[in-house]
Amino acid sequence: MFFFRKFFCAALLSVFGTACFARIIWFTPEMLHTVAGAVVFGNNTGFYPYVDTAHAVIPSYILSYKLETPQLYGGAGIHFSGKTLDFTTRAVYWPLFWNRLNIGAGLTYHFLAYDMIFFEQDMLAGLFFRFKYRCFTASADMNYFRKWTRIYAVQKYIPWLTNNSIAVNVQWNWFLINHLDLYFGISSYSPYEYLLFFAPDFMTGADWHFTHGITAGAEFTVRYIDMMTLSAYLDSVELRLFTRWEFK
Repeated sequence: MFFFRKFFCAALLSVFGTACFARIIWFTPEMLHTVAGAVVFGNNTGFYPYVDTAHAVIPSYILSYKLETPQLYGGAGIHFSGKTLDFTTRAVYWPLFWNRLNIGAGLTYHFLAYDMIFFEQDMLAGLFFRFKYRCFTASADMNYFRKWTRIYAVQKYIPWLTNNSIAVNVQWNWFLINHLDLYFGISSYSPYEYLLFFAPDFMTGADWHFTHGITAGAEFTVRYIDMMTLSAYLDSVELRLFTRWEFK
């Protein structure tokens, strides 16, 4: 009897595994290219490289490129102003399960240079998830996060300041009436800012899809510092106006 139970369980697992494997799509050569640009306006109560010492807003700019298939994502972009330069690149491989769920892993690298004051590097490695159903999409990622910072004034004594942390991101999208996309997200980082856990960004946005792959929209982001304590306070408010062109 024990043998038959073991045989039945093994057979059941084999059938289930075969069914799951048959429903996994590892790669589809349907490539979509995206070129995007944005102008960003932000204000901040603390240190922020895109706000001057009088807390006046300094417009900054973003240029990015993305290559995507249903199971593969790769992209890079820069965020710059008169005194700063951010560079971020990311690659994610997430096979498609049951034509609805992506599960995979990804790497992110970020570099920030701030005039002659400091520069920092960030490396993230983690798990990525995305679920699509009709007009609704939910995505999330959880990452190990390593930061290296060099401050030129003290580099003779302390060459590098290093930190280990985590980074998480969750976003919900609703694609409405064939043209309008609404979304909301909560994240401990943004594509060009990587703070130690937990200084959450609350982001909401909307975009409108025109013909020939052209999209235009706006995002509004609010960030709080020390959110896990009783001393949480508003750190920054940011408005991003963007346009992008998608083509195959």
